[in-house]
Amino acid sequence: MTLRLNFNGIVQGIGFRPTAQRLALEYNLCGQVKNSGGNVEILVTGNSQALDIFVQRLVSMFEIKSYQSESVEDMSFDGFKIVHSSRDNALPFITPDIATCKDCERELRNSGDRRYRHPFISCVNCGPRYTIINSLPYDRENITMSPFEMCDDCRKEYTTPENRRCHAQTIACKECGPETNISIEKAVEILKDGDILAIKDIGGYHLACKAESIDSVKKIRALKGREEKPFAVMFSSVDEIEKYCFVNDKERELLTSPARPIVLLDKKKDFDTSVCGESDYIGAFLPCNPMQIMILDSVSPLVMTSANVSGEPIITDDRKIEKFGVAILSHDREILTPLDDSIVKVTAGRTQFIRRARGYVPLAIEIDKTAKKDTLCLGGDLKSAFAFHRDKYVFMSQHFGDLEDADAFDCYKKNISRFADLHSFKTEKIVADSHPNYYSSNLYNNDMTVQHHKAHVASVIAEHRLKGDVLGFAFDGTGYGDDGAVWGSEVFLFNSGEKSFERLEHLQYVKMIASDEISKNADLALDCYLGGNELIDKAIENNINTVNSSSMGRLFDAVSALLDIKHYNNFEGECAVSLESVAKRAKKYYPISVSLNPKEILTEIKNSPCSKEETALGFHMMICRLISELCEKYRNIYGVNQIALSGGTFNNKIITENTIKLLEKSGFDVYINELVPCGDGGLALGQAYISALEG
Repeated sequence: MTLRLNFNGIVQGIGFRPTAQRLALEYNLCGQVKNSGGNVEILVTGNSQALDIFVQRLVSMFEIKSYQSESVEDMSFDGFKIVHSSRDNALPFITPDIATCKDCERELRNSGDRRYRHPFISCVNCGPRYTIINSLPYDRENITMSPFEMCDDCRKEYTTPENRRCHAQTIACKECGPETNISIEKAVEILKDGDILAIKDIGGYHLACKAESIDSVKKIRALKGREEKPFAVMFSSVDEIEKYCFVNDKERELLTSPARPIVLLDKKKDFDTSVCGESDYIGAFLPCNPMQIMILDSVSPLVMTSANVSGEPIITDDRKIEKFGVAILSHDREILTPLDDSIVKVTAGRTQFIRRARGYVPLAIEIDKTAKKDTLCLGGDLKSAFAFHRDKYVFMSQHFGDLEDADAFDCYKKNISRFADLHSFKTEKIVADSHPNYYSSNLYNNDMTVQHHKAHVASVIAEHRLKGDVLGFAFDGTGYGDDGAVWGSEVFLFNSGEKSFERLEHLQYVKMIASDEISKNADLALDCYLGGNELIDKAIENNINTVNSSSMGRLFDAVSALLDIKHYNNFEGECAVSLESVAKRAKKYYPISVSLNPKEILTEIKNSPCSKEETALGFHMMICRLISELCEKYRNIYGVNQIALSGGTFNNKIITENTIKLLEKSGFDVYINELVPCGDGGLALGQAYISALEG
């Protein structure tokens, strides 16, 4: 009996073909296996029972989205072989970059192994994938390892079915693989001396120095133009992280996962303020590649931050890194796309993405709405990320930053083309944010626009595949409203039958100065709410350069300024983060009246008899109670029990955890973003969902 099998899913770059070969030999089956575009095709002959077990084991061992099996005319094969790949237009699921596996780590540290201290050790289970793929299928000639011809020893491993490196496309050793410009020992020496080192990693360069080298930390801030925003810190082990941070089981799981994201952890003890600033968290992560492992074995912990001027893409070009004027550890394997470290945190036992990038991109998100055409969803301009939607899968890009930066916008455009080419997307429909002045919205002739906050709510509905009506809350700093106002505290009813979003509630509009400065200067926001600044008052009175705003983000800024906590956002959300930090220190809170009138809220805060800590917590809890009361109100009216929370405000742990607690206690089913950021990095997913709703 001969079967033709076609497997669709995560089947390339993870050892599917050699596994199929080993299983076939185990069950005395003959045939062949090959990559076919983004899928794997198998022709296999044997008895029916063995064939059934063969297929079942493959399906159980890998993330198979679907597979097809058909009987064909009996064929004769000489054994079971891996044969040359072909290309088709089937939907591919490309593997993300995978952290060094435990087996490779052991070999890396074993002085008796031929890959001892080899900076590019990898196997079928680990190593770079997405960042080095030129085209599919995923074969040596189609990745940036193609210039490195295998030595005889590597070739033997590559062709031996029982070997862990059988058909490992990144296979290499010291004799035949990429080379570094300086030794790892020299790199360690530079760092131990307290100097800065630029390190070429999987998705681009990092700037690194010892966390206790304060002068070097400050110099990195100057080089990046990053005055206040906390730096991530790389540690050699979870045990070392636990000296500085509290780590729960979920956080440990994330830290040690193949994605190796930065995890925001509560501080146990702190570094100098130059490292993490005033943040309550340390962005901790573990080494994800052999060079990092060897360096951190010798010098740890390290400040490890992307090598770029703040707001620009991470640098991948060997020549551009020289502008920083620091020591460089580089190598001669090309990086095809810039990819930052992913950032996550655990809130109410759920994973929240701050940034979705290395280790997760370009994994697809399956939703229950099918795209009738290949759809490009452009996301937004801040924390930009685009997506392609085909069938029921949404393929999210990595984070690109603010498209107002010319280099970020250029990188965004280039990666749309690269992403489409890799996945064979045709771009038959284009969807953008409804903001008329977004760079992303003006890049193409769009077929459809989606209102910003509706996309936020839709992103939660999409990833959780919710059925029925949903009450959605989209709280953030800014988004272009259907009426031309600046929205940011929106409550929608998603009517699943009518496939519509009805705006039910929002903070009362306040006239604000229409300038970029309003999102940075908290005192300016406060003046717009409460008055007292003669110049601002006259501008508002005479409608000079003003806009109506229901922004939740600006309300947080105003509270921060009013309580004399932080008056200026040196980076996005800094005032809100500082306000949350102060609120965490309170043991009780001042009960502020629930209101949708910002002026009433701020007046009550201004007259608070309590400490700033208790008042700050009172403001947070008022927002939680406000959401809870609105949920009760609309459950009584519409019978809706499913609640979706999205938008940058829900990065606030106090707000999110206490809101979930209040709502679940009242019997609501509460959902937040767990596969994409709740901020603007998740907009493209919501755009895909709404686009598919409308056909």
